[in-house]
Amino acid sequence: MYDDFLKIIIHCLRDTRKLILNEIKRPEAKRVVKVGKYDTTKLIDKIAEDHIIKILTSKLDSCVIVSEECGIVKIGDALKPIVVIDPLDGSTNAIRGYPCYSISIAIALEPRLSGIVAGGVINVITGDLFTAVRGEGAFLNEKSISPSNVTEIEKALIAADLNVRSRFPNYVVKMSRIIERANHFRFIGTDALETCFVAAGICDAFIDLRGFLRVTDFAAACFIVKEAGGVVVDDKGEFLDLNLKPNERGKFIAACTKELSNAILNLYG
Repeated sequence: MYDDFLKIIIHCLRDTRKLILNEIKRPEAKRVVKVGKYDTTKLIDKIAEDHIIKILTSKLDSCVIVSEECGIVKIGDALKPIVVIDPLDGSTNAIRGYPCYSISIAIALEPRLSGIVAGGVINVITGDLFTAVRGEGAFLNEKSISPSNVTEIEKALIAADLNVRSRFPNYVVKMSRIIERANHFRFIGTDALETCFVAAGICDAFIDLRGFLRVTDFAAACFIVKEAGGVVVDDKGEFLDLNLKPNERGKFIAACTKELSNAILNLYG
């Protein structure tokens, strides 16, 4: 059953990737269609979301869709499964031509992160596909992946979202000791993809302690990290488990080892 969910996710991701690569060439794709407190929805976001919902409607008799742009959409009468989608993570990158953006989809049987049973994230530019099914490990382009075994910040390649735009006073200051101590540091502007990099050992940790990201942004990626053998914790070091609601926001660290996540929290602030 979970494998069937993954097939649907992969279909959605690959088909929507093709659509985005075509639509992003149109000037009107950059048009803002909605402005929120923290986020703006551009036409390309809405086009991608509508396409995913169309596919899900054709593949599932009933489900509840939780999406970054439209909120909650119910198909049929059942309250399960719950499909969590971020139709375009890194939309600013996409419209500016900065070649780093992704699509995320997770399917859950309970309305919490711990209820996720399948997930996928696709790199729109390269087509690289990260996937996981509960209890079966994680994969990159169908090859098994696992995190590194780094335990010390001084030996780690760490990624983080530092996009603050004056809304999170002193956040960069709080992060400064981590940035200065890390062996290498990165920020590419698509958090879902960078979180998946932890699962594959490409980087050793991804940090977002702003409390800005919605659960739709990181649900699939965090599931992939956990299935790969990594850890995902909140700002108190507890294992992350949030409600799957459109406006649920969280702080998290995805790391290859619990020792590294503890070391990061010890330096933060």
